[in-house]
Parts: sequence; structure tokens; C-alpha cells
Amino acid sequence: MAYDSIAALAASGHTFEGASEEQLAVIAHLSPEEVEVINSIKSRLDGDVAAHSQDSNTTGGVVW
Repeated sequence: MAYDSIAALAASGHTFEGASEEQLAVIAHLSPEEVEVINSIKSRLDGDVAAHSQDSNTTGGVVW
């Protein structure tokens, strides 16, 4: 079974609402190592940065 990077990212709370077909195609070809790095960054932003943010809903805007 092929690696599903979109499913792996979604399982960690990433959403792809508003992503274009071209963006989804690139995301779909990420390696497991790339997904791990992205998830690690998200985890830090959700934890460390969100704890110091006035509006935690905008935390992802730092990267995305």
C-alpha cells in the first residue's frame, strides 16, 4: 500500500480546505520524512506558540 501523506497530515489535524488541486498534488507526493517535519512544526506551533498567542486561531498563519 502506498504512503498517503494527505491522510497522515489530516490525522495530525492539518486541514486542506481551500487548497487547489495543484497544491493537493504536491502535498500528496510528500515523503514520510517530510510529513514528520511538518507535523513536528505544527506540534510546536500548537503548543509553544499558541500558549503565547493572543488569538490561538491565527497561530498557523505564522507558517502557512
